[in-house]
Amino acid sequence: MSSSNKEGYDAGITGVTIPVKRYITGHDLTTGRSIYVNAPELCTAAVPGFGTASRSYATLKLPTELADNQDLEAHLSRDSVTSYTRSTDFLVPPSVLNDQIGHGELGGANVINLEIDPGAVGHMHRTVSLDISTCVMGEVYHELDSGQKVLLKAGVSVHRPFMIDRGSPTWNPANTRVLQDHIIQRATTHRWINASKVHRARVLAVLLPCPPFKVNGQYITEEHRFK
Repeated sequence: MSSSNKEGYDAGITGVTIPVKRYITGHDLTTGRSIYVNAPELCTAAVPGFGTASRSYATLKLPTELADNQDLEAHLSRDSVTSYTRSTDFLVPPSVLNDQIGHGELGGANVINLEIDPGAVGHMHRTVSLDISTCVMGEVYHELDSGQKVLLKAGVSVHRPFMIDRGSPTWNPANTRVLQDHIIQRATTHRWINASKVHRARVLAVLLPCPPFKVNGQYITEEHRFK
């Protein structure tokens, strides 16, 4: 596939994007009712030549320990492996060894947001995890080290005017196409490419750890290729 704008995203939004908002729920210890807990804004890290990255949440293990807010306190701290401030884990400078990057330190879930600059091409990389990655804005290519590539699309394409809502007698679901393309990634080497030269794109990824395993007699390990 070509990465030209003719195939890629080229309509619908401006180059200015709305910041990601994440909300965290909990329990009122007096009433037992569900509530939204106070949480800081996402800590965003710049990834030179690519865009930005932020962590929405992370846990130390699966199943997650929710008792006594253990997971929440660790995430809201500044010195925990699961801290919301650990967005720098995604910078991955070439001088850092694979076992020091940060992804491998987690034994639980890791929820990250990637905002990809127009025309940006990420580096080939792999984490030892099962990832569910969803394109939530724009269009992005997901390319494997085999050379295979797919185009992920996000958003809603409506053939009729956007003013027509579901409550309207003239609304026709046959004229509406909802797109939330996503990848189920099984510890494979890949990179992200913004399909547009004009608009930013956004990917939401949930990384879940997996035990070590072999492919073709060799253990799969975390890796980052910068050439």
